[in-house]
Amino acid sequence: MINIFLNIFLIIGILLIYSGISGILTDILKKRSIFKRKYLILALGVIVIILAIAPRILNNEIMDFIKYMSIYFSITFILFCIASIIINIKIKRKEYNAIIVLGGYLVDGNKLTKALTKRLNLAIDLYEKQKHKPKIIVSGGMIRQETITEAEAMKNYLIKKGISEKNIIKEEQSRNTLENFKYSKEKLKKLKINNNIAFVSNNFHILRSKIYALKFKIKAKGEGSKTLWYYFPEAFINEYLALMVLYKNILIIYIILAIILTIFI
Repeated sequence: MINIFLNIFLIIGILLIYSGISGILTDILKKRSIFKRKYLILALGVIVIILAIAPRILNNEIMDFIKYMSIYFSITFILFCIASIIINIKIKRKEYNAIIVLGGYLVDGNKLTKALTKRLNLAIDLYEKQKHKPKIIVSGGMIRQETITEAEAMKNYLIKKGISEKNIIKEEQSRNTLENFKYSKEKLKKLKINNNIAFVSNNFHILRSKIYALKFKIKAKGEGSKTLWYYFPEAFINEYLALMVLYKNILIIYIILAIILTIFI
């Protein structure tokens, strides 16, 4: 049974290496600065693979601890995969009063990425299918070396696609997903909208975004746009890592438990 968990742990390591290499190469090809985080993910992937293989060769207390940890990461990864699938299941849509488009970094200072363009196209599709047009909140400030905010770039794109400017609300303070919801809630309050809300992001990002929406008591449904197949593994594993960090207290408690089990069993 433990070999099953070690195999899943090994898969996580492979995905981490893919994520790190893919992210580094993408930044190199697009001639932009490489985040140190991507090197760390690559290094973490190598470490995880070594840890997934070592217990099959060696047998001591350290290896027992690694086995216990592989159980935690395997189970949480499986639950993450299941939850991500469920949260993206399409059900009958209601009429939305507001659509929040979550930001993503810009390239060359002011250009939308393919991922962000897909989010906007989905928002446009939702908007145009409704009889009573909702407000579209474009959420995002400046993260890297932008010359304009993400919200401004998104607004410009929506206007070019025929969306009425009066229905576009810019939120330009946020720098990450958590802040997207924090500052978008302020916009919703001003608009006096508290129900029938949608937030739009890429499908891999919906689960964590839903958690953040609930944190700020925003009753919103996630609408996920498709992700390019070659980018999906990188994005998916990054989301898993983000959730591990978000629930780090649970991980710390489990580590303490694993240490106790290793010593006394």
